[in-house]
This record gives sequence, C-alpha cells and structure tokens, in this order.
Amino acid sequence: MHIVIIGNGISGITAARYVRKLSDHRITVISDESDYFFSRTALMYVYMGHMRQKEIQPYEDWFWEKNRIERFRGKVAQVNYDSKTLQTTQGETITYDKLILATGSQSNKFDWPGQDLDGVHGLYHWQDLEAMERHSPGLQRAVIVGGGLIGIEMAEMFHSRHIPVTFLVREKSFWNLVLPADESEMINRHIIEHGIDLRLQTELKEILPDENGKCRAVITSTGEEIACGFVGITVGVSPNIGFLKGAAQEGSVQKRAHPIRSKQESIGATHF
Repeated sequence: MHIVIIGNGISGITAARYVRKLSDHRITVISDESDYFFSRTALMYVYMGHMRQKEIQPYEDWFWEKNRIERFRGKVAQVNYDSKTLQTTQGETITYDKLILATGSQSNKFDWPGQDLDGVHGLYHWQDLEAMERHSPGLQRAVIVGGGLIGIEMAEMFHSRHIPVTFLVREKSFWNLVLPADESEMINRHIIEHGIDLRLQTELKEILPDENGKCRAVITSTGEEIACGFVGITVGVSPNIGFLKGAAQEGSVQKRAHPIRSKQESIGATHF
C-alpha cells in the first residue's frame, strides 16, 4: 500500500512517523515549502540570529532514509479521488492508495487593495521568512497589520535589526480580548517603550505601490499615509485547501479530521 501525505508540517510528519511505526507501507510526503520538516514556531529565532535553519529541524537528515519515508519536493495542483492520482504543477502524476491531507494553513487576506504587491507577506511559511530576509537590507520602515501573537513576533524580529516598525492594532488595547485590562495596558506600554510605533484602533485600508510593483506605503482607516517598504499581514490564518476545490464528490470519499494545533499552526489532517 502506498500512503501519500500532502504537507510536511507537524501534522503530516507525525502521521508519517506513526504509519511507519505501525506498518511497513510505502510512505511519500509531498511539500513545496521545504526539503525537511522544521519547527515553524522557531522561524523568528532564525531571523534574529539565535538559531540556524539546521537547528530548527527536529530530525537528522538520515532519519528519512532510515525510516523509509520518501520526500517529494513539489506542489499538488489537482487531486483525482476516483483514479487515486495527484497532478503536480511540474506535470507529474503520483498514484496513491491512501491520501492524508496535512496542508496546514495560510495567512489571511481580506481583499485590501495592494495586498498582493511585492513586499507584502505573512509569517507562516519558510518562504515568508525568506521574504523578510530579502526585504530587510536598507528597509526604512515595516508596517505590521494585526494585533496577535504573530504580529508582535514580527515586530520583535524587525526591532532586533533596528528596523522601525509601525504596528496597526484594531482593538483598543493589545490582545485585550484575552488579557485582563491592566495586563493588556502594561503590554501597550512595553511595546511603546521599546520604540514600536503602536497605533491602536487603527486598521489597514489600502497598500500603495511604487513604479516597480513593490509596496511603498499604506493608507490606514484614519486616512493617514505611512511610508514603508514591507507590510506584514498577521490577521490570522485559514485552511490551505484552495487546490481541493472541485476535486471531490461529497459521496465518494470518507473524511476524518484530526486537529493538531500549536502557537502558529491551525492544522487538520484528513485521510481518504
């Protein structure tokens, strides 16, 4: 039996490990994000220089061959459940007997004008970290949208390189939906004391482009224009399942979800 797992995050690799522990089936893990499984919550420490990429990979390179877990670097474009085949964007066809979807999440966007410009990124995938690295040299200011944990992490990342940050938070106080009022206010003061330009009760309205298609400024809900060379979108995540639209007939498959959550991940593993 050939078991194919789409996604090499914590959910997909945990599934691969337990399938191997309980069986001798052939296992293939497909991911277009990275060659090796890594700790997603440690991305900020790589940017800040506390860790290297190799150090956020929980398993040594030999682990995969020893445990006979095949890795395929690519992106699935289409799933055909009737023929039990996958079509990749590279034009390859992969057959399976059992399919596990562990595709994780993607950063939310809410149809803001300019949200797809160069220099507008979330902080979820390895490619988001690469984008932050690519745009950091010479960066005069970053604007971060969203007052949650990922937003404050991104602010700390830029701050560690002495890059000015404007932080747009739509609530009256940072994380006041979770923290008591006094504690939320204490964090507001802490953010400001460390030089972060905290804008409470302020939302993103539009991202403006330069002549090369790169972000150059944002317009806020208060009508202010803030010049910036990077916009961090950290307003939550949603399931990364867009490629599945139209792929399955409801009556032709059986689904079972196994949610596994971490600070930065909202992941469901589903098998067919």
